[in-house]
Amino acid sequence: CVPTIRTKDCDAKMDGIKILFLSADTGGGHRASAESLANQFQILFPGSTYDLLDVISLDTCMPYNKIGAHYKHLSAHPRQWKLVYEVTNSRAVEIATDLHIKLACEPRIRSRIKSYNPDVVVSVHPMMNGVPAAACKKISLETGKHLPMFTVVTDLGSCHSLWFSSAVEKIFIASEQIRNLAINRGRIPEDKLIQSGLPIRHDFAVQAEKLGDRNSADGQAYQLNLRENLGIRNVDYRTVLVMGGGEGVGSLSAIVDALFIELSKKGIDATILVVCGRNEKLKKDLDERDWDVTVSESRLAKELPNCWAPPIVISPSSGCIDQSITNRLRRVLSSRTKLDAVASPLPAELSTDEDEEDDEVSVQQKDMIEQETAEYISSFGRVDVIGLGFVTNMAEYMAASDVLVTKAGPGTIAEAAAVGLPVMLTSFLPGQEEGNADFVIEKQFGALVPDYDPTAIADEVCDWLSNEGKLADMSRSASVAGVPLAAKDIARKIGQSTIRWRELNETEAVINV
Repeated sequence: CVPTIRTKDCDAKMDGIKILFLSADTGGGHRASAESLANQFQILFPGSTYDLLDVISLDTCMPYNKIGAHYKHLSAHPRQWKLVYEVTNSRAVEIATDLHIKLACEPRIRSRIKSYNPDVVVSVHPMMNGVPAAACKKISLETGKHLPMFTVVTDLGSCHSLWFSSAVEKIFIASEQIRNLAINRGRIPEDKLIQSGLPIRHDFAVQAEKLGDRNSADGQAYQLNLRENLGIRNVDYRTVLVMGGGEGVGSLSAIVDALFIELSKKGIDATILVVCGRNEKLKKDLDERDWDVTVSESRLAKELPNCWAPPIVISPSSGCIDQSITNRLRRVLSSRTKLDAVASPLPAELSTDEDEEDDEVSVQQKDMIEQETAEYISSFGRVDVIGLGFVTNMAEYMAASDVLVTKAGPGTIAEAAAVGLPVMLTSFLPGQEEGNADFVIEKQFGALVPDYDPTAIADEVCDWLSNEGKLADMSRSASVAGVPLAAKDIARKIGQSTIRWRELNETEAVINV
């Protein structure tokens, strides 16, 4: 398009922005943030296009270009992750890393960025700031057109020092904690920082608006309707959403078991939704799991009241309880059926004349056991467990739930806060995600209970669900901490700045001509 002759078609074309995101597949959060921003660019500036570029893997040298390959191993081994994170998270290492990459790789990085011919470059990864910003500056000098670059920090409560480069136009941050780190550790001028919240998918803004106050009558009615639309059978049950993130199958499975047992034991009717993602093995296991056996093998079976002890099931010779009858009692408890098993006659080899003389006492004991057992079982909660595969409508599931159980990923926490959902955190990556847990606790919409104690996790969740006032307070605190429109605000600010730069570039080009 010629700047001085603007047709209608030319205007439509000029309204769109060409965005180049610098990201990497080291966890899903970076890509998710980039895509949430891209969606908002396309809404706010029709005709916009974008690309995602992993310039570190493509155009840097060892050891940086292997970071994606090492991520899965390190994230599965927290101690190793902690060592690497703490060793590299310093101003000295930041300077040394940038210098090494700049000397060895900057020309390749510059050539790669230039080949996309973007209007703006947006980094959503800590390792793609300092050197790419220097490359953008050189591209501006080479082309005579200013190429702006912005950083969007995708961490919530703590972050690596490599995020901070004063060479970019602006740095968008999610919290006051990140602001303090940027100023004190990164030495970033205050006027370069914009506290915007963490960019999350537009679906969460939509659900936040529809849900409103989840403690209000309208909010609760919307939740019930949403659960029905999601195919949840008992819409009036409490709903607990469990997400594993990077946790192993064993850890997540144990947490689900503990939730089932404690919710049942404490009389809370509930639906447990377990997001298995692409882990088909876990979903199949949950679908086929015999929850009666799960209960019978738990410590719940060991805490039965005295009335559950079989009255005359002691071997005359050894004095031991017959295990087959004990197991029958456990199965009865877990399945909430009548205690017909208790009335089963003793094996012939255990019958004695004394037993026959005590028939009347045995009948009385049986009646007492059946009555007390019926009362005990009636207090049990009814719990459904639903294994979900790969979920594309997570915003709806979070809006429909009462509590989220998850690891301390920043994106997941920000999404939960956007819809006022209290969060039970079960693990975090040392260093990188520790501050996320602090953020949740300080904002008073959740807690951290380590995943090596699933029963403690379940106990705390049960306490929340049993206390309406506490749950409501946590929900309100989550809503205060949430910023559902963060992606929209960031995209608008970057887009408006980019358009101004583009107009200045065009004006300069006309003047030069």
